[in-house]
Amino acid sequence: MKRAVLLVVLVACSSNDDVPAPQVAAVTPDQAAAGTVVTVTGSFFCQQADGSDDPLACDNTGEVRFGTASGSIAEYTDSEIMVEVPGGAGSVQVTVAVAGRTSNSVDFTIE
Repeated sequence: MKRAVLLVVLVACSSNDDVPAPQVAAVTPDQAAAGTVVTVTGSFFCQQADGSDDPLACDNTGEVRFGTASGSIAEYTDSEIMVEVPGGAGSVQVTVAVAGRTSNSVDFTIE
């Protein structure tokens, strides 16, 4: 006697599954002293699907990392973040982390 086995797989989707990971295009300027406010430009910093009520307001905001240190965010939109450079010195990689996802990295020098 043969038995049929039914396998049911449930897959959960998070709200940002249809949104690409955050993408950093540039940090302007690409070098600055600690305490200076710089601009990080790119896309998908809010990690929210198209069609949200206000495209400039973010349901999710993340952090800007200069190596392992986080900068203090002054302004945050889906395509631009103004952030204060944290203490330290030397060459670091800048990334944006939001909603469990991390962007590509961009070179930056803390003077």
